[in-house]
Amino acid sequence: MKKKGSNLGKNAFDGAMKSSMGNACEISGKVLQSLINQSSTDIRIADEVNYLTPINGILQQDGIDYNASFDSRKGDTKTLKEFEKGTPAEVNVWWRMLTDVHAEGTDEYNALWAHGNTWFYQRSRTENLLHMNALVTNIGTEVALGELKTRANDYIEKYQRKINTQTGEKTEVKTDSSNFGTAVSNSSISMLMVYSGLVRIFNGDLSKVLAFFPMELIYKASKMREYRKLIPPASRRKMCSRKWKEGDKIMLQNNRMVDLMIGLADGKDGTVLIWYTLAAGETKIVTPSDLGNTALKAVIVQNNSIDTQGDITVTILEA
Repeated sequence: MKKKGSNLGKNAFDGAMKSSMGNACEISGKVLQSLINQSSTDIRIADEVNYLTPINGILQQDGIDYNASFDSRKGDTKTLKEFEKGTPAEVNVWWRMLTDVHAEGTDEYNALWAHGNTWFYQRSRTENLLHMNALVTNIGTEVALGELKTRANDYIEKYQRKINTQTGEKTEVKTDSSNFGTAVSNSSISMLMVYSGLVRIFNGDLSKVLAFFPMELIYKASKMREYRKLIPPASRRKMCSRKWKEGDKIMLQNNRMVDLMIGLADGKDGTVLIWYTLAAGETKIVTPSDLGNTALKAVIVQNNSIDTQGDITVTILEA
């Protein structure tokens, strides 16, 4: 036990707290609960509770927000794509409303609809909105097309709002990830501060000090490092880089319903010679050699789907 206490002081909880979002939240929460359970026995332990409570609160909330941001992006992307599926039908309604006023082929018709129905979709979202807004602008104050202008404006507003929501979620993920990293760093320091405080309270009796900490989880977590990323359609991402050791393992968790390919390369854009297929929704524990040449350090994830976004968690389990 004494040896473990010495190691704990040296690593300052960094390895365990920074191993994963789940581990950090669980360790901090359990330490706080242990302190609360003993706070009535010594006012100095109660002081530790007061110190750790706000730090733990921020960590737990940022952890919740971090996970929620991944889930909300998935939902918003799906909602936007579902909305866009209805664009052809909506544009056909606009076309009928236009031709009720201006016959196809007339100068007035050509000024508003010269490029056909697909001019208003099947391009980038920016181009789609550009052409839709151009239609509204060109209608101007023509009373006979007032109803079409109102309907098109309503559709554009809904379309833009859904795009903004998804874009906001993309920013939110990065912000939440950054916030969570800061919260973990602060909590890591707080763990060491609580540890030091308890050493003073119990006059160096480490058996009593370590009783406040989930030691089995801490030592297990100190040999883990978790990475999670969204993998856009038809793209690849570098998850992490590591010099592999004998006995290392990798846990791969596919968080969505699209197959993903994982392999090793010498860098972000390096060649992957062997691809390991991780089926949709599947979790597997593999060895680095299952992914390719272990002389290569970078873990690369590729999404070959052209329309479905991937989401993967890669956890390095050190030997």
